[in-house]
Amino acid sequence: MKITYNWLKEYVDIDVSPHELADKLTMIGLEVESIEELGKDIKGVVVAEIISKEKHPNADRLSFCKVKTDKGVHEIVCGANNMNAGDFVALALPGATLPKGIKIEKTKIRGVTSEGMMCSEVELGLKDTSEGIMILQKDLTLGEDITKALGIKDFILDVNVTPNRPDCLSIIGIAREAAAALNKQMQVSILPLQAVSSKPAPASSKQGLQEIDKPIKDLISVEIDEPELCHRYTARVIEDVTVKESPDWLKKRLTSLGIRPINNIVDITNYVMLEYGQPLHAFDYDKIADKKIVVRKSKKGEGITTLDSVKMALDEGVLVIADSKTPVALGGIMGGEGSEVASNTKNILLESAYFEPANIRKTSKAIGLSTESSYRFERGIDIDGVPKALNRAAELISILADGKAAKGFIDEYPKPHKPLNIKFRSKKVNEILGTNLEEKDIEICLARLGFSFDKPTGTVVPPCFRVDMKIETDLIEEIARMNGYDNIPLTIPKAELSSIIKADKEIVIDKIKGFLVNNGFFESINYSFISHELSGILDDRQDASPTIKLLNPLSEEQSVMRKSLIPGLLSNLKYNINHKNLDLRLFETGPVFNQKDNIPEEKTFVSGLISGLRMSEQGLIWGKDYVDFFDMKGIMENILGIIDIKDFAFEPKKDISYLHPGRACSIAVNKINIGIFGEIHPSVADKLDLKQPAYVFELYIDKIAGLFDNLGQGQKTFKQIPCYPSIVRDIALIIDNKVSFRELADAIISMDIKLVEDVKVFDVYYGKNIPEGKKSVALRLIYRSDERTLTDDDVNTIHNDVIDKLMKKIGAEIRGI
Repeated sequence: MKITYNWLKEYVDIDVSPHELADKLTMIGLEVESIEELGKDIKGVVVAEIISKEKHPNADRLSFCKVKTDKGVHEIVCGANNMNAGDFVALALPGATLPKGIKIEKTKIRGVTSEGMMCSEVELGLKDTSEGIMILQKDLTLGEDITKALGIKDFILDVNVTPNRPDCLSIIGIAREAAAALNKQMQVSILPLQAVSSKPAPASSKQGLQEIDKPIKDLISVEIDEPELCHRYTARVIEDVTVKESPDWLKKRLTSLGIRPINNIVDITNYVMLEYGQPLHAFDYDKIADKKIVVRKSKKGEGITTLDSVKMALDEGVLVIADSKTPVALGGIMGGEGSEVASNTKNILLESAYFEPANIRKTSKAIGLSTESSYRFERGIDIDGVPKALNRAAELISILADGKAAKGFIDEYPKPHKPLNIKFRSKKVNEILGTNLEEKDIEICLARLGFSFDKPTGTVVPPCFRVDMKIETDLIEEIARMNGYDNIPLTIPKAELSSIIKADKEIVIDKIKGFLVNNGFFESINYSFISHELSGILDDRQDASPTIKLLNPLSEEQSVMRKSLIPGLLSNLKYNINHKNLDLRLFETGPVFNQKDNIPEEKTFVSGLISGLRMSEQGLIWGKDYVDFFDMKGIMENILGIIDIKDFAFEPKKDISYLHPGRACSIAVNKINIGIFGEIHPSVADKLDLKQPAYVFELYIDKIAGLFDNLGQGQKTFKQIPCYPSIVRDIALIIDNKVSFRELADAIISMDIKLVEDVKVFDVYYGKNIPEGKKSVALRLIYRSDERTLTDDDVNTIHNDVIDKLMKKIGAEIRGI
């Protein structure tokens, strides 16, 4: 919001410089981003009076004038001829500077000395063209600096108004803030403008408006069909206006703030908008069909040509201002070309209204049209200021356009605004701000901003223009602004140092991620939304649940919530294979989504994938062999060891449809399934066009974390380093193919032999010399005592006992050499 320093001074007795004012405004929350000085290029030009005018003795087209200032009489040679003795002019004396770097010196022109130059508007940078010397009003003071006499010297302050302060999108709004910051009173005069005023006058009230004896209700009617979208609509009819060029002061003021002057009627509406922050619109009254205004929504097939000559087909439901036949304006945004004020307009209908901010914002965005009006309406204006701005504009039109205002004005106000009473506790101010303000000081701060107090109810009533005031904290912020942010005591924040206590689930995830990263895995991050087709590879899994579909998906590729992390990793693998990156180790942690009894559930999984070449033992380069099922099995064993899961079992699975039936396992602890791993089924690989085997795992983190509390898993155990040596015995047994190593190990453990420290399998053999349906399994048993060194006799006795029990329990046979 750009404002001029001189205009602001018409409302507030400002006794500080523009830069000091900018600092004060910034410190109360209205940041002044820049200050531009007007008239700084004009120096040494003063008001002067022409005493005499004669023909130049040596040139027919030049004049020789004697010009008087407060310093004396000066002889001037001039090429213009539009001035006469007695005229007041702008005189640039020797040493003066003008815009574009022009410097004035004493010189001779055709043998006659010229002691300066009488200036035109072009030479002073006030206009692009002129017809000669600028003739000034005769009530000016001789010798006065021209920038001061004409109001040229000014400062433009560019204020960054935040979206919650629409009341500051006006001169009066900024003036209120400046008055509060300087602890001054607003000065709003009610004196009427002079008929031929060359200078602006402060905001006026209805007292300065002369009305004719024609009741407004006989001239125009207004109906609001959409009271939720138009809360208030006021209108005046002004007859016998003269549409012409605006006076210089008005044009200069608009131009300095970035608005192009058009004609006196339109310029006045723009002027009052800048002054009050209330957008106005002037219609050609004679072009309003049946002299009726209806505020309604557009109908199907309607359109309008806006003031910028753009033809617009309106969607059904757009708020419009219409006469009895057709829309004449887009409500709160822009008027229509069909009813615009032209040079031949004689009677005007002046509109001032309040439109629902959210609807204006929505419409402006939908049609791609943002204006000064919509910018203010969509932020919220002062509903009580609607008639004030209307009457101010009517007064200016009656003076500057010779208009005659009809008696009274239309004011359709279906639901009058009720002041908001905000519960307020003075003690909360000091609690929140850390200050020691007394109640009297608090009341003064709010009173400076126009707030009133209702002490019996303990409430504060903000002025109507403060649409941002909603709750008690808003009032406390206003007190902080007025008391000064720099007066809030500096305190050192209290910071308590405490260790972070992570949940079991976080601990598990951190350990797994750390292990995977340290072993050459890269973390993948995928969307939680996947395609229905990709999700379908898991639909026939044993524990499949209904897919959760999105109501408004961004695309078909993101139409359902993922039920597993594996589809995303397979997509990553496919992408990398297509880009010739064939050797991969990927993992992902994140939520998956299922339904149980039609209620969505979110669970946390960790999944991983390996494919391509096996990494070397050093883990820095790829080896020469390809990964297989046992690589994944080893990874699982290591992960379960890292998170301290004990007594886990790998159970072969043939019913996981997307995994190879002979190379898939579930992971169970005390019969609780905590995950799966295996090779991707060839049919799934074909569907995804994967040209190489892939091995995946998925761990159910919520279930694993639950084991910590319920089964005592996840606890590290420590034992003393053995003091005595171990003895190793190997044995090769022939057993049925259906017997797993887990069964063998469980059979030995169940014997409860304290000296058996560990059991490992180091060879499995099928083939020659092994009966059909059988296999040879070579076991290594490690024996150790915590109390003494075992002898061969001790171990042999126990070892033979183990063999006998295995032969009886699982039908094992000792394999011969």
